[in-house]
Amino acid sequence: MYKKTFVPLLVALASVGAFTGCSNSGNQNNQISVTDMVGTTITINKNPKKVACISRTTYDLLVAYGLGDKIDGAYKGTLNNSWVPLIYPESKNHYVYEYNNSAELFLSRGVDLVLAPEKYMADDLNAHGVPALCVSLYGNPTFDSYVTFLSQLVTKIWDGDDIKTKASAWENKVNTAINDVKTELAKHELSKKKVFYVRGDKDRGVCYTDTKGSFTEYAYRTLGFDFVGSTLSTTQPSKEEIVAQNPDIFVCGGQYQNKNINILKTEEPYINLDAVKNNKVYNIPIGFTAFEQLSVMTPIFFYDQANKIYPKYFDYDISSMVKSSIKEYFGTDVTNDQVSYMLNGLNPEGGSLY
Repeated sequence: MYKKTFVPLLVALASVGAFTGCSNSGNQNNQISVTDMVGTTITINKNPKKVACISRTTYDLLVAYGLGDKIDGAYKGTLNNSWVPLIYPESKNHYVYEYNNSAELFLSRGVDLVLAPEKYMADDLNAHGVPALCVSLYGNPTFDSYVTFLSQLVTKIWDGDDIKTKASAWENKVNTAINDVKTELAKHELSKKKVFYVRGDKDRGVCYTDTKGSFTEYAYRTLGFDFVGSTLSTTQPSKEEIVAQNPDIFVCGGQYQNKNINILKTEEPYINLDAVKNNKVYNIPIGFTAFEQLSVMTPIFFYDQANKIYPKYFDYDISSMVKSSIKEYFGTDVTNDQVSYMLNGLNPEGGSLY
């Protein structure tokens, strides 16, 4: 809640915003009504020039679609990834935002659109004169119909033909990857197994995951698994809850993935689980962003996980896919060593990401 002492400043900054792009007043032909992932519809200026990417699924695709010069800044967890400046050197020009930021900050910076990860954030910003859309990590009731939502939203907000071409190409790659994997799996009689996803973007150990409605739940359901997180009421279950579930495989992502894999393989009570004893513990690559987040690498994420989990049926050339995608979308050449580090959850020098 904003204290009364902030009101004069807010009013003054809102006035400034009218000249810097925050205001939605003006020619209606230059405006568009858009609906975000949680069903909130707002009117914004078309082709915004200063966007804040607080939702961590947004920065990657905006840059990839050629909108990097329209980005004012991004969430610090996104920009602090050491792969980002290597793949996209212009990232050094982008402001580093916290997870929660005041409306005054966005107004003072002339931001004309915020892509927020939570509904309450978007609602609060809209109430204080800052246009904001929620781009959530969760769908309602599932993520099935939201995989290409952000991509389609971008092409509504920005009307450049080149943006639409890049977005359409990415969407086709995503749909093709999903269909390729599903079609092959349908040829085989596979027993349903349980997967536990260890979310490693924060240092919370093995007991940190996603729940029902997440993209990861959708992805591993597509890959033929029961997602343990969909049965949990919290993203931080206890060790006892994980042991009771006794997953058939573990998949570990994020910058702390190798730390978490080591915990699984060396510490009680995990070392006694069937997945660990059977060496069914897999990593998820991380580059410009973690592959299990919606990004340029989403198609490759499906191919990579299919390779690892079902080596009998899949053998995609992941390294070539990664190199060509980074060149296509970011214009950057990466070495074979760098791709190897990326696929193994390491930094550009082959060391730890944390």
